[in-house]
Amino acid sequence: MAADRLLVSTSVRLRMVAGALAVCAWCAAAWLPLDAQRAPDRTTTRKTTTVPALLAYPLFFHNQAVRVRGDLNGVEGQTPWYLVSDNRQVMVMPARNANGAALPAPGSAQLTDIIGTFLDVGRLEQGDPRATQDLGELSQRLLKKTWPGPGELLVLVADRTAAAEPLPAPSVRALALDPDHYVGQDVTVVGRFRGRNLYGDLPDAPGISRWDFVLTSADSAVWVTGRRPKGDNFDLNVEQRVDTGRWLEVKGVVRLDRGLVRVDATAIRSAQAPPPSNDAEVTVRLPEKGPPPEVIFSAPTQDETDVAPTAPIRLQLSRDLDTKTIKGQVTVDYSGPAPQGAAPHPPASTTTYDEGRRVMEIRFATPVEPFRTIQVELREGITGTDGQPMKPFKLTFTTGR
Repeated sequence: MAADRLLVSTSVRLRMVAGALAVCAWCAAAWLPLDAQRAPDRTTTRKTTTVPALLAYPLFFHNQAVRVRGDLNGVEGQTPWYLVSDNRQVMVMPARNANGAALPAPGSAQLTDIIGTFLDVGRLEQGDPRATQDLGELSQRLLKKTWPGPGELLVLVADRTAAAEPLPAPSVRALALDPDHYVGQDVTVVGRFRGRNLYGDLPDAPGISRWDFVLTSADSAVWVTGRRPKGDNFDLNVEQRVDTGRWLEVKGVVRLDRGLVRVDATAIRSAQAPPPSNDAEVTVRLPEKGPPPEVIFSAPTQDETDVAPTAPIRLQLSRDLDTKTIKGQVTVDYSGPAPQGAAPHPPASTTTYDEGRRVMEIRFATPVEPFRTIQVELREGITGTDGQPMKPFKLTFTTGR
């Protein structure tokens, strides 16, 4: 059933004191009609992550500014080198604009933090400004082909490196940067509530319960599971941006699964915001031409069950979309045989697109029927802002009570 209405959000830059910024983060995008025109947001905020996560979710991290920790191995004077963590490794190449800063000598026992940009080289066109001669030569040397396909050559382009600083105490950043150090331990961390990945901070969801939510601090994020975000003076909705920005203290046990770091919470309470950090403001500017847009995260996730009939559908896109091409290209319908007496189609739905966050949201006018399979489809007619056609996408999930 075609979505009947489409709105678009434009980013509004707010200059506010650091304490108020956390509370008002949800209002950073204002909703305007589809024909409103503005230049697309071509920057991306740095993400703290791990080598296994980069390899598990290359599409999500492609072209992202990242901070990663590991052992740097290789032969001095030769590239690529490799950043190794948890028995996984990713290739490292120096950036051309790294101000001549050389990579440290590999093979030392000291952990190294690399700050740079992660690339799935095969997703770049050879003429792309990021597709340097070095990457072409690397493809020829390692793959025996002039240019790799998607997923064949994953490279961390290092802008700078530093000896890994000791982690003084558990924190959201410490868990995101070096989760192996904390797995199985009881920790207490403070972070900002971000709902059920409403801002696309993480590449996938643990899928443990409908109350799972993301906790962030500076440039780092982890999942919290096991408890509803509710306490003596708060009851937060994981599906509503209006509730995001609240600072919480979470106590629980650290787990690591499929590259996703989570805290299985045993207690949650309200907390004060820490002093502001410049780390959250680090961005990189993207080129005007890029690969076809793709869906990199969805809530609900693919084949998820027991989804609340009132829950909205959110899709995180890899690139900015041309909003004029969305109308009529989004369909939502029941899938499979209908129970006797059941409605043949879901209720009317409204599709909105948050241009600043690259998030498409579908909401139903009334709750969908319980225990029904729903299929969402984005068709080929949707394009990026540079005209690149979007890859077709289908999402299927099943509602619960």
